[in-house]
Amino acid sequence: MTARKRVSDEELSQIIANLQKRLCELVKQKGVLTDGAVVQVSQELDQYIVESQRRKRKS
Repeated sequence: MTARKRVSDEELSQIIANLQKRLCELVKQKGVLTDGAVVQVSQELDQYIVESQRRKRKS
């Protein structure tokens, strides 16, 4: 994650849920997993999931 402000664990969970929903909608709309917009949202979601996992390991 590049230069993003620190968010609470609750906010992070909400961001992840929103991105998951957005990703599902995009896949339905585009019809392929390799579309640029789908890949972009997927990569952003991956970054947040990794951050969430890091936090859970530390606690």
